[in-house]
Amino acid sequence: MKHTIKHFIGHWRAALAGLFSIGLGLFLPATALAESNVLKILSLGDSITQAEINRASYRYPLWKKLIDADIKFDFVGSMDTQQDKYSKGTPPQPNYKGRTFDKDHEGHFSWEASDIIIGRNPNNGTGSGNLAQWVQNYDFDIALVHLGTNDIFRNQSNAQITGELKDVIIALRRDNPRAIILLATMIPSSKSERIEKGVESMNEVIPGIAKEMNTADSPVIIVDQFSGFNLETDSYDGIHPNAFGEEKMAQRWFDAIQTATRGSR
Repeated sequence: MKHTIKHFIGHWRAALAGLFSIGLGLFLPATALAESNVLKILSLGDSITQAEINRASYRYPLWKKLIDADIKFDFVGSMDTQQDKYSKGTPPQPNYKGRTFDKDHEGHFSWEASDIIIGRNPNNGTGSGNLAQWVQNYDFDIALVHLGTNDIFRNQSNAQITGELKDVIIALRRDNPRAIILLATMIPSSKSERIEKGVESMNEVIPGIAKEMNTADSPVIIVDQFSGFNLETDSYDGIHPNAFGEEKMAQRWFDAIQTATRGSR
């Protein structure tokens, strides 16, 4: 059941003065956690977030890093499964330090950013509904957003994707006006030269979205998932991360979470 108390009831205006630049993005060094001190983390995206059934997903190494850092946290989302249309098996997600992997997420295989807002009917294990419906069933403090790849696959323009990412941010804030939003640049894709260039082009636009949408109450923080991601060594198909790529993505998310919540734990 959805809690009535929002976390990160904050002193964002004071914290905003502490924003500083690292790489592509702006990071918030301090926040205020609610008395429960449990960080509710929403992983929002497409197949790169959901992952195929025989992959761990970046969420698993991120989960381990958060445990190692002794952070009290809870992954949230309407989904707790991975895609089994193209592969079979069991996700390599063994117990760690006596804990069972928290499978909750909001990754939707093949979905575009617009689908996250509008929704889809049940579709081969990719979920159904839309963001406004999902967040009625859980609270979140921080959203990890990696979207746009499928939009580029389907020839959407940068302007279209920009509008959709803004809509996602607006929808997140409608549920939690004080949400921290970690907005990722997309990992590379080698599906075609057009798509490769499209990802690079859109990634140049994403920091501007963060700058425009950033507020004192609800910061939008860029997480650079593009730089240093090598498709030859970090991907198994030129689109999705392998174990090495999942680890790289998890580290980028973890570093951003650490910085965004520093001083609140």
